Amino acid sequence: MEIGGRTVLEVILVEIIARLPLRSITRLKLVCKQWKSLIESSHLRRVFVSLHKNSSSSWSLMFGAEYPHPEAIGFHGCQTWDLQKSLGSYIKTSPRYKSFVGNPVLEQWVEIPPPPHQCIATGLVTRVENGIVSGFKVVRTSRTERRGMGMQEWRVYVYSSETGLWISKRLLSSHPVNYTGSYPPLNLNGMLYLRERSLDATEPGVLVAYDFYGPEDDDQCLIIPLPLLYNKNVRRCLTTSGEDVIYIEILYPRLKVWKLNNNYSKSGKWWQLSREESVEFDGHCYPLAMNPFDTNIVYLWSQQYESLVTHNLRRQEFIVHQESESLRNSEGCYRINTSGSKGYVECNDATTVIMLSPFVLQRWMDSVPRPPN
Repeated sequence: MEIGGRTVLEVILVEIIARLPLRSITRLKLVCKQWKSLIESSHLRRVFVSLHKNSSSSWSLMFGAEYPHPEAIGFHGCQTWDLQKSLGSYIKTSPRYKSFVGNPVLEQWVEIPPPPHQCIATGLVTRVENGIVSGFKVVRTSRTERRGMGMQEWRVYVYSSETGLWISKRLLSSHPVNYTGSYPPLNLNGMLYLRERSLDATEPGVLVAYDFYGPEDDDQCLIIPLPLLYNKNVRRCLTTSGEDVIYIEILYPRLKVWKLNNNYSKSGKWWQLSREESVEFDGHCYPLAMNPFDTNIVYLWSQQYESLVTHNLRRQEFIVHQESESLRNSEGCYRINTSGSKGYVECNDATTVIMLSPFVLQRWMDSVPRPPN
């Protein structure tokens, strides 16, 4: 008897296997060729992604490779992957002058050849389809030059997993681009967002954005002004959560969360104030980031307690992590790096817009996209 072209046994197996974490499913591929073929099928992938669409994947928020312990906060042990340690634990230092893109959990790596000329490492953008990374592009800044009519030319080299080649692009920006690699850009849905300071120190600055998976003949960067500063003592961060770019600012005793408006052409506003809350427990907090999957959770640095703080906006709860620690709840395990966060914040002054790098595992164990060569 068959159901939709599959035997009853196969249908039952798919329903059982799809409810397991990926770590266990990977092992089941070794049972026999039939199970391996079934597990690698697009049908089981679709069922698994559908069943786990409301579950968090494993993720980490990273300071940067130059820090001895670069992971600020890590989440693992969830139903999707069931990892036994945080993602930061899987990352190893690559040989000098070599670049790799890969999945450290599956130990799959693609070595990226050097670009034609010396460049500044800038960012990585991905194409995601149904929760699966189907392609990536590596972006490096060559140089910037002034053009006429107040325009700047941002020259980049772009490496594509689809071709295995570097190409040169000349992008036009109405705002100066002075990227030096000293901070990580944001990337979301193929877009890369560089934070650039304004010429006037009292202005909040802008995001210079470009869609590297957009039309090939489009060479115009978007210039997105950040929300206006209403006080020079405002503490700020840029982060991402779900499908949104998020801007958080704190001026005691208020915390404001802004979402980038993807329908700017219709509304005429770049940012939407999504919530405003009280943070009266500490007059000297720095926003660090938002949980990549839960917009109710914000991570702060408390100068008063010299601790990393988890703030639940919906419940108005604060958890002060005075020591670096590992925590477990019903969703999984959290690794909190309080000592590393202290050093990171102390290296930045109050005017800095903090930008941690989110590292999120995809929701399926597909291989890393590889170039044809």
